[in-house]
Amino acid sequence: MLEILPQIIWYSLLAGAIYALIAIGLTLIFGILGFINFAHGDMAMLGAYLFFALSIFLKIPYWASFIIVIPAAALIGIVIEKLTFKPVRKSPPVTPLVISIGVGAVIQAIVLLLFGAEVRSYRQEGDLMTQTYSFFDNSLVITQSQIFLMVVTALLLGGLHLFLKYSKQGKAIRAVADNQDVASILGINIDTTVSLIFALGTVLAAIGGLLIANEQNLNVTMGISLGVKAFAAIVLGGVGNLLGAVVGAMVIGFSENFIVGFTPVPANFKDGIVFFLLIIVLFVKPGGILGAKREEDVRGK
Repeated sequence: MLEILPQIIWYSLLAGAIYALIAIGLTLIFGILGFINFAHGDMAMLGAYLFFALSIFLKIPYWASFIIVIPAAALIGIVIEKLTFKPVRKSPPVTPLVISIGVGAVIQAIVLLLFGAEVRSYRQEGDLMTQTYSFFDNSLVITQSQIFLMVVTALLLGGLHLFLKYSKQGKAIRAVADNQDVASILGINIDTTVSLIFALGTVLAAIGGLLIANEQNLNVTMGISLGVKAFAAIVLGGVGNLLGAVVGAMVIGFSENFIVGFTPVPANFKDGIVFFLLIIVLFVKPGGILGAKREEDVRGK
């Protein structure tokens, strides 16, 4: 049984990295507007399909397709924020929450119309990303795409931390999250800052979606599971806590892979594992593992 331990640990890190990317974007939006964007998982699905359209349909090289997805996702995030969430920014949190569910349904419908309901894949035998490396007498097998996933995730999370802590725009985001009225008095453009947050959150989700699609097939409903696990991650770690979102994502990634790997629980019970874990943690510590909003978080407290 222990011979599969290195592989289980690696799969857990991969899953946690993907959930962290999506959960961070969800936390950023919550920090500014105070509601959970349930369309966020569908942004990840949309990123995967955008990459599929560029690399498979249009035959654009892998790296060029990856780069194109970034501004495309940012633009989509800004447009959605301007058209759907900005008009209800002063409304009770339940209003944008319900709207986000509708936005997710619209995104799924558009992707279904353009790509159909069949399962898609952009993995091709012989591609650089399918190359494998073996360690510990083949007890650990790592693909090129998995290495790329971990490197990109580490760079994005590290870059985001530096951006929020040291850049002028990052400080503006923290000020707006702390108090929008005071931030406006100080000369910070609220609309621009909110748009920037949606752009950042959507880009992180889209990259997470295209990275995970290197490891599994694409389908229109894949964003639902990703969104649920991202939501669970931010609740586990502490709502509004950026570091907590990463910790919660890793806890989910390790828990579901270890339980499926070392118990009779089948893989299709992973979502159930996530919510069982969530219930247990909230019974013990209702504020999440790290609690809500630390000083270095997006609210700057």
